[in-house]
Amino acid sequence: MGMMRLSKCLASLLFLVALSGFTHGFVMSSRTLLNRFSQNSNYYLTTEEHWFDQTLDHYSPYDHRQFKQRYYEFLDYFQVPDGPIFLKICGESSCNGISNDYLGVLAKKFGAAVVSLEHRYYGKSSPFKSHTTENLKYLSSKQALFDLAVFRQWYQESLNLKRNKTGAENSWFVFGISYSGALSAWFRLKFPHLTCGSLASSGVVLAVYNYTDFDKQVGESAGPECKAVLQEITELVDRSLESNRKELKKQFGAAELEIDGDFLYFLADAAVIAFQYGNPDALCTPLVEAKKAGEDLVAVYAKYVKDFYVGTFGVSVETYNQNHLKNTALNEGSSDRLWWFQVCTEVAYFQVAPSNDSIRSSKINTKLQKCIVNDFSFLCFCDHPTIQMYLLVLQIPLGSLQERLWRRHLPGG
Repeated sequence: MGMMRLSKCLASLLFLVALSGFTHGFVMSSRTLLNRFSQNSNYYLTTEEHWFDQTLDHYSPYDHRQFKQRYYEFLDYFQVPDGPIFLKICGESSCNGISNDYLGVLAKKFGAAVVSLEHRYYGKSSPFKSHTTENLKYLSSKQALFDLAVFRQWYQESLNLKRNKTGAENSWFVFGISYSGALSAWFRLKFPHLTCGSLASSGVVLAVYNYTDFDKQVGESAGPECKAVLQEITELVDRSLESNRKELKKQFGAAELEIDGDFLYFLADAAVIAFQYGNPDALCTPLVEAKKAGEDLVAVYAKYVKDFYVGTFGVSVETYNQNHLKNTALNEGSSDRLWWFQVCTEVAYFQVAPSNDSIRSSKINTKLQKCIVNDFSFLCFCDHPTIQMYLLVLQIPLGSLQERLWRRHLPGG
């Protein structure tokens, strides 16, 4: 029986690896894109909500508080009783259902059940009624990994009860994209006995503090001609901010971004999205043509930002406003504050300008990034040795001597 289960795992993993080459382009991980797609009922296999009593603090033997965590299940393709179970990990946004994407194709092919767990604090799975800094102390990838483990065990036991079985184990696979892709990989490392395999699509498994390579990759993707135009636009914008700040921001439809750093970050992200989601021509073609024709490059870029980044992709300028991040209320915009908290306390991924040949403004640096969060009572610890220690542990094969030594210094290890 064990060999049969292992064979099924290996066969499934080989198929998943073959698919992993296109999953990033097929499944969009941006919070903005997810919110836009969620308005289309055909985007989901199911939107029926279920609830699970989750432990608030997995690291405390004394704190027994719980909160309601939202999850979804799709059983239409499930081959009872031995079909695999696909656990889709929701990341840094509201989880509004199980998306009708490549996972549905896989579930149908392998007769799998699909379940999806909303990340703690996001969407409707907040333990508290407000997101004050004090209330965010239990928001971390470490807690989220244990959430997944506890949920996985609970759901398996629930299935067993329905089938009047004891100790039965289905083959579990975990899936994630971007940050949730990292969770998927980390979960496989931390709990290898609970999962048969993991697919981490575009998984950001390495926490990088000073992430200059991000901008370098944008330059490579743009190509020399488009890159040069983008760099010229950055120079023009930096100069214009010194003399014509209000009119410049108004031109981009971003007058509410009073802090220059917020505005520059907004413009940098607008360029990134064209390459990250496979639309380079939407950005580079009009810019290169404008350069050759001697047109106003800033005006052409402003049109792209308003029409494509804000218009087509549905990005809200408000999400770049530091005042917006100070809002502790639970609402649709809560994800931004929550993610910045995780950025600052754990993973960083600070997408800063390289010292040379940068596309984004040189004013986008780690000082700016830390100011964004420190101004509303967050303390940045992502460069602290203990944080890096934890993340390093997740990259060490389980059972190794090094890992056991590291774990002595970690809570709940």
